Amino acid sequence: MKLSPLAGRESVRHRSILPRFRDAFRGLLRCYREEPNLRFHIFAASVVAVAGVAVQLEGWETAWLTVTVTLVVLAEIVNTAVERVVDFAAAGRRHPLAGAAKEIAAGAVLLTAVHATCAALYLFVFRRGVLETVTATLALVGRRPWWLALPLLAGLLALNANRSDN
Repeated sequence: MKLSPLAGRESVRHRSILPRFRDAFRGLLRCYREEPNLRFHIFAASVVAVAGVAVQLEGWETAWLTVTVTLVVLAEIVNTAVERVVDFAAAGRRHPLAGAAKEIAAGAVLLTAVHATCAALYLFVFRRGVLETVTATLALVGRRPWWLALPLLAGLLALNANRSDN
């Protein structure tokens, strides 16, 4: 039986809470920098947030959209972690189980993204109509242009991170 490369090493768990938060934020930043799909999801979420404010979503609609966006981002982050662990464990070798694990994790992201798309269609197209959504969003941005800062910042950060990838 072959041992894991980490066998026999001490745990890297921190005793205090601050290093745990630091590591968590580092992980989120690393995922954002290295994963183009996560950057797209964050950009899309910022656009949806502005549209949600513009059409004045009700409380339950805001909650539904918030949970939906959170699930998509969470699925993308977990997918990234699964890909990294599988790549590490496979050590560059192709294995059917490694491929299956990656496909299943990617399927979870796809499922949450389809749900998010359906939620957005329901809230912004079927419930209100495209014209009302677009008109309200343009009116909001016309009255308060600083609302554009959210999607613009997300887009610029995504482009900057994409440039550093190449």
